[in-house]
Amino acid sequence: MVEKCIQRMHSLIILAGGIGTRLQSISNGKPKALMPVNNKVYLDLLLEKIFTYNINHVFLSLHFKPELFQDYIHNSFFKNKITSVIEPEPLGTGGAINYLIENSSISSPFFVLNGDSMSNINLNKMYEEFLGQKLPAMIGISKVEDTERYGSVLSKGGKVMSFEEKGVTGLGWINNGHYIFKKEAFVGFSEAFSLEKNLFPKLVGNQELASFKVENDNFIDMGIPKDYEKLCNFYKKLI
Repeated sequence: MVEKCIQRMHSLIILAGGIGTRLQSISNGKPKALMPVNNKVYLDLLLEKIFTYNINHVFLSLHFKPELFQDYIHNSFFKNKITSVIEPEPLGTGGAINYLIENSSISSPFFVLNGDSMSNINLNKMYEEFLGQKLPAMIGISKVEDTERYGSVLSKGGKVMSFEEKGVTGLGWINNGHYIFKKEAFVGFSEAFSLEKNLFPKLVGNQELASFKVENDNFIDMGIPKDYEKLCNFYKKLI
């Protein structure tokens, strides 16, 4: 029975509405997801990876320069599997998802990816564990050498127990920007709000946020010039 559920195809949201303030020194006004990586753009890499899993449709949550994404979709190999939804104003990570739920046909549960996070995470295995937890939300976490820039996540028995603030150095687990949600997780929220500051604390307080661990991850948050360069060098080695 579980095996049949695992084979079900899912929708996925990519959060790509941000201005990319930390990359502005090198982005020339391009959204982060459309930054070049070798002979492609970052969004190409994300989509190519996403569609190797049980994902049949991607929703792009947009705000900053949506016309550039519309041009991208028009020329994309995956154009028939992508729908763009444009925020009328910046709504935060949580508000953007909630707006998309209310203004699209997305089914529940669904995946969400930060538009600037790359991980070795296996989305099919993540969903399998999600089924077993029977909770409204799950967050992917990766072990890194230094949590200072990200803040750390404490989990126990497959549940997130707490989030620690940024600034603490050393080995630990971090939020890798990959999530699964049921629509019910967003009940009671409206307008602009943050996953990290508003939704997750509520879920943790109710013991309703599951965790999925990614060991030995090559996690990259390409939102700053140093890590964008690291990402480009990583893919250059694969050619």
